[in-house]
Amino acid sequence: MFVLLLVISTVRGSDTALWMRPAMLAFGGPMVLVWWQVVVRPRHRWWALAAAVPVTVAAYLLLYRLVLTGLPFPWDGVVSFAVAGWLGAYTYVAVTRRPTAPFTRDRAAEGSLVAPGEAYEARFGLTRRDLLMLPTGVVAVAVGVLVFRDEPVAGVGAAVFGGALLLLRLITVLSRRVALRVDAAGITLGQVPPWPSSHTAVVPWADIEAVVLWTQQVGLSTIPYVGVQRRPGLAPLPGSARSRGLRRINQAVVPYVPPAVLADSRPATFWRLHRPSLEATVRHFAPAVPVVDLG
Repeated sequence: MFVLLLVISTVRGSDTALWMRPAMLAFGGPMVLVWWQVVVRPRHRWWALAAAVPVTVAAYLLLYRLVLTGLPFPWDGVVSFAVAGWLGAYTYVAVTRRPTAPFTRDRAAEGSLVAPGEAYEARFGLTRRDLLMLPTGVVAVAVGVLVFRDEPVAGVGAAVFGGALLLLRLITVLSRRVALRVDAAGITLGQVPPWPSSHTAVVPWADIEAVVLWTQQVGLSTIPYVGVQRRPGLAPLPGSARSRGLRRINQAVVPYVPPAVLADSRPATFWRLHRPSLEATVRHFAPAVPVVDLG
């Protein structure tokens, strides 16, 4: 939707009265909902709709009445309408997310997307979080450009924040780097760009005692992690936390995860983890290695 707005603004000039109309911006949220309904086919649709409508109305009233009216925008009502629509779309998508609870081993084999004997591989790319992150970056850049004349410091800060967010996601998506791979050799734990690929760790099955799945609550979202429990006495993996201070901080945040597993874990933030495929592949290549879920 934002790409469409950019093309229209380029063709018709910088006439914000044309390409910033509510009739154009407001369709961004519904377009996301239509795509989510047709392509993803989520669950709990009525619950999601019941949550999205109040969020949209409340966001519009709050932004229009309290926030954007004090900013130097000639189209504050338009922005309120558009942002409220996107927040409603994000709420709908968040409620209809497929459950991330671990499957049993029998269901893992049934729900696996990988044929027996094949490797399970996940690469960095677009995720559902980008439905919020990408519009946030675009809005931040637009706000920075618009307020730069009156508030240079705030304008530069907003533009840099939004540009850095968009650049990071662009680098991550274009890299197509391996985030997780499970095959006959062992488990490959990738490192998110822009960290170098030398931080990627390949752990052979002989060093693995268990594959550990756990989650961390960050605000309103839950981040899943994939880690390995290795045999004691082995050297640290590339890309793992080595600083004692950093390990102490991490241990204080998630005390239920063993320190060794915490150091050798990777977050599934910029890639999609399919647990049934992971469990089925581990069961095929290393039947003696359990898959442990710490919640």
